[in-house]
Amino acid sequence: MKIPEFTSFELLPLTGSLGAEIFGSDLNAANDEVIAQVQLALDHYHVLAIRDQSFDPCSFHKVARRFGPFTGNPIHTPLDGFDDVVRFTREAEDRGKVVGEDLHMDMAWMENPPAVTMLYGEEIPQVGGDTLFSSLSAAYEGLSDAMRELIQDLIGVHEGKGVYAVNAVHKTLNVKSSAQSLEEIATHHPLVCCHPTTGRRHLFLSSALHRFVGMTEAESLPIIRFLQTYAQRVEYTCRLRWAPGTLSMWSNTCLLHSAINDYPGQRRVVLRTTIAGSPPTGGSYL
Repeated sequence: MKIPEFTSFELLPLTGSLGAEIFGSDLNAANDEVIAQVQLALDHYHVLAIRDQSFDPCSFHKVARRFGPFTGNPIHTPLDGFDDVVRFTREAEDRGKVVGEDLHMDMAWMENPPAVTMLYGEEIPQVGGDTLFSSLSAAYEGLSDAMRELIQDLIGVHEGKGVYAVNAVHKTLNVKSSAQSLEEIATHHPLVCCHPTTGRRHLFLSSALHRFVGMTEAESLPIIRFLQTYAQRVEYTCRLRWAPGTLSMWSNTCLLHSAINDYPGQRRVVLRTTIAGSPPTGGSYL
């Protein structure tokens, strides 16, 4: 794929597979051309670390909505006055797992999962707390022709089972009581999808994927386990290191991501919102 040229900011790729850092652009003051170029960079690199930003919940909300409408969030209670912004806090004395520690895709069990997730660090550890990403586009492209042909028509069943419990254990998340109804959700998405802008194919693979339509869980599990393990190959990954003033954006349905739990004794506070896109659509074998 040809690499676009960016004239509104400096862009430095993070790895050969995905991810880039952006410097020299204040999104609070950005014109439409800058926003369009950031979106173009996101479509190409799938993960962005936009440095030297300054947001409060209001400005974060305003910038996010320039990239598209809110998806909705049936799990987390938003901040007062902002139906589209939540705050995740990890206190210095907190122990155990962090939110999103296991590799996952945000809300893959929704009929229209978030196209983009945005995260802004209000308070970050001096060191640690990086976010790991794995490219489901690079993983698809690395499969053999025979495997791609085998999986091209599979439809995955993504379930909300366990979502409420995983989130409710973190008391600072303010999980909605209505989120218990997510236990009954089972949504169908093609296993092989196309990016809506670039047409690049990717796996639609999440921790909520339990089986394929027309197959039992026992029949589906070997394929799911293989793909989930394969997608984590180190050459398909990048690691976003947080710094003060960093805004991260990522193409949610093209990636798996994980919050790394390596900052005991330090406080971490982030704002999060999501951006709606088109429903995942299948892509034929290539």
